[in-house]
Amino acid sequence: MADLVLKNVWKKYGEVTALKGIYLRVHDGELITILGPSGAGKTSLLQTIAGVEEIRVGEIYIGGQRVDTLPPFQRNVAMIFETYALYPNKTVYENMAFPLRSPYIRFPREEIDERVKRVSAMLQIDWLLDRNVAQLSGGQKQRVALGRMLVRNPRLFLMDEPIAHLDAKLRHRLRAELKNIQRTFGITTLYTTHDYREALGMGDRVAILNQGVILQIGTPNDIYNAPRNDFVAGLVGDPPMNFFEGTLMQTGDTLAIRTAAFQQEIGKEIASHFRSLKGKTLKVGLRPSDIALGKKETPGSFVAQVYVVEPLGVVKVVTLEREGTKFQVKYMGEENFEIGEKVFFRFSPERLYFFDPETGSNILISDQGRV
Repeated sequence: MADLVLKNVWKKYGEVTALKGIYLRVHDGELITILGPSGAGKTSLLQTIAGVEEIRVGEIYIGGQRVDTLPPFQRNVAMIFETYALYPNKTVYENMAFPLRSPYIRFPREEIDERVKRVSAMLQIDWLLDRNVAQLSGGQKQRVALGRMLVRNPRLFLMDEPIAHLDAKLRHRLRAELKNIQRTFGITTLYTTHDYREALGMGDRVAILNQGVILQIGTPNDIYNAPRNDFVAGLVGDPPMNFFEGTLMQTGDTLAIRTAAFQQEIGKEIASHFRSLKGKTLKVGLRPSDIALGKKETPGSFVAQVYVVEPLGVVKVVTLEREGTKFQVKYMGEENFEIGEKVFFRFSPERLYFFDPETGSNILISDQGRV
């Protein structure tokens, strides 16, 4: 086991810059998830750590040892890919034993046998050791790929979207298994994904990566409740955060934000942060799960029209329209709504997020968190 440190790491492919000055510290035994869309640089990040790709600038340390100048086999890093990269003409046993027969780290036959059987038993695939991997299900293949990593007892796990192509039900089950396996072995792990549920559900901390830049690193709670910019805010949540164009207005002694969908007073405890922005346009965020919806008008509610309804079991995603602006509500009540129906929505002003329309930065985020 070991910690991982990246200092000012840059990676280019011709004229394309995949990583732009990455600084990252992963503590010994920690699991960090790297969340970002396709093309964000997630795979490039793992490949530079593993040594598959050379970095242009920067330094990489594993367990205090600088490794960016070392070949991959000397870094003692294990990597698993989305496609598993198993040998289809070999058995489960042969796939798992393969890295132990490398000319660089060749183990005695007895030790290879002991490691493969011990790890396969832990992963509950010991009954599959003689089976060809081409005959396995997706979940079984994923465990074989994991076993091939674990038999090496590496200093670092690198997992590149290892369950992305599986069906939703299997992904949900394997997320829990992967987290449990990582905890059992206590090996420092980087796990990339484009699924925010995986990122928040598995990671001790989450790093948001986009266009080769880490935008925010924090606990799952920090990422969800205190996003540092509008990109992070929109990346986490299903349905994603609603965004409105809003203008700050002075009404008597109070400050309010006015959008096409609503006009809401801003609490006195945070109003001081907006005094210099009066009359300016801001980007306002509101999560669908923070909006209450009903058929009767209540104090502080706003009227809107139902645009579309998506029944999802115990949850309904209701798209509303008001003054030409459409936004979504995550509704978990008993009411049924019809397209075109007049309804009322309300929310707590404390659940509003305010972003600079030019930089996208969260106006209420300081170095210590949300104001």
